[in-house]
Amino acid sequence: MENVLTERTQEWMNLERATLKQRMIADEFYEKKLMRPIVSEFLMNNKEAVREEVEGMILTVGTSYEPLVLSIQLFKPKRILFLYTPNTERFIDKVIKFCRLKNSTYDKRMVREGEPLDVYREIKTAYLAWNRPEKIYIDLTGGTKAMSSAAAMAGALIDVQLVYVGTNDYLIDFRKPKPGSERIQYIGNPYEVFGDLEIEKAITLLKRYNYAGARERLELLKERVPDPVIRQQLNFIYLLTCVYEHWDALEFQQAHACMERLLAELYRDSKLHQQFIMMDYIPGLMKQKKILDQLVKIPAAIKGYTRMETLKDKEKIAALMFTLYSNALIREEQEKYDFSTLLLYRLLEMIEQRRLALYNVDVSRVEYLHIKYPERLFEGKNALTDKEKFEIYRGKIMEIKKMLFRRSVNDFLPEQISLLEGFIQLAALGDKIVAGTKVIDKIKRIRAMTFLRNNSIYAHGFTPVSRVDFLKFKNFVTGLFQEFCKIERINYKEYLDDIAWIDPSESKYSLIRKGA
Repeated sequence: MENVLTERTQEWMNLERATLKQRMIADEFYEKKLMRPIVSEFLMNNKEAVREEVEGMILTVGTSYEPLVLSIQLFKPKRILFLYTPNTERFIDKVIKFCRLKNSTYDKRMVREGEPLDVYREIKTAYLAWNRPEKIYIDLTGGTKAMSSAAAMAGALIDVQLVYVGTNDYLIDFRKPKPGSERIQYIGNPYEVFGDLEIEKAITLLKRYNYAGARERLELLKERVPDPVIRQQLNFIYLLTCVYEHWDALEFQQAHACMERLLAELYRDSKLHQQFIMMDYIPGLMKQKKILDQLVKIPAAIKGYTRMETLKDKEKIAALMFTLYSNALIREEQEKYDFSTLLLYRLLEMIEQRRLALYNVDVSRVEYLHIKYPERLFEGKNALTDKEKFEIYRGKIMEIKKMLFRRSVNDFLPEQISLLEGFIQLAALGDKIVAGTKVIDKIKRIRAMTFLRNNSIYAHGFTPVSRVDFLKFKNFVTGLFQEFCKIERINYKEYLDDIAWIDPSESKYSLIRKGA
């Protein structure tokens, strides 16, 4: 076959081309005598380049039909779409005839010259009509520069393989490749070059706590970046993003599942790749998993009507309180002061609820005769009945309210306790969270902070919380929370460090490439 190709090539090159008729004879010779040997040689030279079975192929049609024939004959796609202009439609017939294509296997769509949107639209339509096949190729050899450029951009967006038929021996005088020199060329994935920039964008979104945006980018990158080593490390960052996205949304079950998967993959790869990104974060992630271990139990406990048991469980409630607090700090960084105020107010409620729960006080429905009063409340008074204890307790509450409101107050005790009422009752119980020489002053501050929150647009107000007012509220809640942690023997700083979101870009190991 090689001898036949060589002989016919020489014969074709020797043909006269001085007149139009002579050029037509030369073209006819090429088509009828030379094309078959060219195809045979091309298939033999390029068979090793075929990587997979091609489900669909889109080809831009120019004034040379030969490259399209070669590409179709090599890849044998199950479906074909020709994109042509009014000036190139006739060349499709030659391709169909030579390749003996059945009507059911191909389609053709006209696009306007210089209108890339037409190309985008037709490629998208075919891609969706073919049910988004993974093994779809776009051949850019034919057509105008505008057509092939638009097809390349569309192909990059939907992540398909781009190919073209090239040569290293182009015969300028004959305006064709030297027969037999044609080679299929694969156009590399742009993520090989631009992947680093896209990764940086994803990390930037993560730093800004835009978890959904970061996840979407990473989900794409971890599938498209050609380097498998980079892909695996990107999957670590992707899973971490999923953990924080769910955790931030208080979706503890999903966050826990993602954390388990992340740690499993890190442990697996650490045996051979101890310097992959985030390997140094395994101890920190283990601490966060322990926090999630507690959080994941809470929804089930609430459904089982054991809310009080949750409040009495220091490990569970601490995990939830620090989650709310760290979430509030994130909202502050984003300058979402109203939202942060809302979270801090909820933390204030939890401090009150936790401390009251230790006395068997459920703020949603108080059973005053079943309160576990501290012995210090009845010093010097023995053998008191439950009702007598309650009356003493009510008297202390009324005394505090009179000093607080500076007027006569109703001696009715509510079944459902508000935040302010809860701290008043804690003061009556002599709880450490409001104990001291300035009990009334402390409750007054709580009352003032409650007013600030109530004026928030997320509560009962109509205007956003100013930064100045927010900082007053935040500093007060933070101080009370630190005091709470001291009373509960929780290491505030250590817990806050443990729960702080990890930034993968600060890992001492950067993304390692294959062979590095």
